[in-house]
Amino acid sequence: MRIETTRFGVLEVTDEQLFEFPMGLLGFAGQKRFVVLDHAPDSPLKWLQSVDDGGLAFIITDPLYFVPGYRVSARKTELAIIKPVEEQLVLSVILTIPSDPQDMSANLMAPLIFNMENRKAMQYVLTNQKYPVKYFVLKDSPASLSIQETQANDRAILLR
Repeated sequence: MRIETTRFGVLEVTDEQLFEFPMGLLGFAGQKRFVVLDHAPDSPLKWLQSVDDGGLAFIITDPLYFVPGYRVSARKTELAIIKPVEEQLVLSVILTIPSDPQDMSANLMAPLIFNMENRKAMQYVLTNQKYPVKYFVLKDSPASLSIQETQANDRAILLR
């Protein structure tokens, strides 16, 4: 499939690369199909590019890079639309990077959950956990935290 994007030009993607968000994203309910693209080699940042709107893309990352204790606890029934199996789930958060990168923030209250097996995904709004919508990555993260320390295989999603 060929998609035209404003950031990456024309991309060729296969159906196997697509993620379907059956409920869309908050504020973008009509956008259901996305592809995840690497920002740069070895970068913790990725792009979530809409397949149907070439101008819509979000920067995403693993929240464990800057919040090592970040955990999402959800009932399987709450994630039923993506048919969750804990070992197949990957968690990401959307970053906002304004003109001053020191003010970069992550939405920890509404993470993205990807099922890598069936390629379904959803944005899950946390109602029982105290994470902010705007977590200032460079200001709020522990100063001594390094990316190497956070790449442990910690399970960030706990199913009940």
